[in-house]
Amino acid sequence: MKIVYIIKSFAMKAGTERVMSDKMNWLAEHGYNITMVTYEQGDNPLAFSLHPSIRHIDLGTCFYRLGRKMLLKRVPAFIKMRKEFRSRLQAMIDEVGPDIIISTTYSMKVMDIILSARTKARQIVESHVACYTIKKSYDYRNNPVMRVIASVYDKWMVGRVAKAEQLVVLTNGDADDWRTYTPRVAVIPNPVTACPEEILPHDGSGHRILCVGRLEAQKGFDMLIEAFALIANQCKDWFVDIYGDGSDKAMLTDMIRRNNLAGRININAPVSNIYDEYQRSEFFVLSSRFEGLPLVLGEAMSCGIPCVSFNCKYGPEDLIDDTETGLLVDNGSVKELADKMLWMINHRDERLVMGQKARQAAARFDKDAIMQKWHDLFSQPTA
Repeated sequence: MKIVYIIKSFAMKAGTERVMSDKMNWLAEHGYNITMVTYEQGDNPLAFSLHPSIRHIDLGTCFYRLGRKMLLKRVPAFIKMRKEFRSRLQAMIDEVGPDIIISTTYSMKVMDIILSARTKARQIVESHVACYTIKKSYDYRNNPVMRVIASVYDKWMVGRVAKAEQLVVLTNGDADDWRTYTPRVAVIPNPVTACPEEILPHDGSGHRILCVGRLEAQKGFDMLIEAFALIANQCKDWFVDIYGDGSDKAMLTDMIRRNNLAGRININAPVSNIYDEYQRSEFFVLSSRFEGLPLVLGEAMSCGIPCVSFNCKYGPEDLIDDTETGLLVDNGSVKELADKMLWMINHRDERLVMGQKARQAAARFDKDAIMQKWHDLFSQPTA
């Protein structure tokens, strides 16, 4: 079976790219013919290694570069680039002849082109973020006038996704939101990359809190810094390591400096094997404002460390059994996040038990089990 994955780019060492590589590699190892198509990769190297049989094609339509142009030039350039994308995409489809085409909601600006391509292939769309966050009206949630205008655009935009034969989402909560637009919704969580066969023993001497994610507003690292600032004087031998990169790096670095937390909160470049960092940590914190399904929680849990997480839409409550495998925090409550981080710091024995239970709970996201769900979906008769 020939499957084409259409991805905006595969350049960032982040959760989405990692899970996409895991899925494509698993399918290639199990006899599928996989082609990964990017359209904004440019000269950037691939973020993660791919199975030797996987073919990579870049369409060379870097929409993000249009932002450098003046507005009057940007609109006609955008229209022209969409035409180029349509032509190059169709040529690729004609040449590859896929049985299934999979795209993601990160490609909303060209979703209408993807789903209207001339092909006999089944069209599947994956959503990696919560439904409400891809809407323009979410961006203008504090501006009533613009929110009304944006909602008209949203109705058209989300309606494009409804044309896909199948939409696959990560959580039941998000599935309920999407069913407002289409009944063809399936829930398949992301797999944990690799549950370590053995984990390093926790002796309580590390005093390290781990956070992983893109340095963007969605991930809420500003709230994490605020929370740790509230308790830093009560846990002077503890520190926070953040692994990630993004547009908020300078702002977050300045925020750390202003709170006199240099050396207590460290921002590190992304690494390929994040599992080594999980196992050198005492517990994990997720401070996201919203998620699709936070892969990092499952990864941390599989390494035997408990998590403290905002109960944002969607995912944390699907992964964490509150007070058993970790702690859930009212979404956006910086004070409660600080309190529960401090509780985790001060309760070593309970923390270790939570970690053991978290590792057991993470087994349900085993890669083989999750990928069997995809295999079953691909094997279903065409609708």
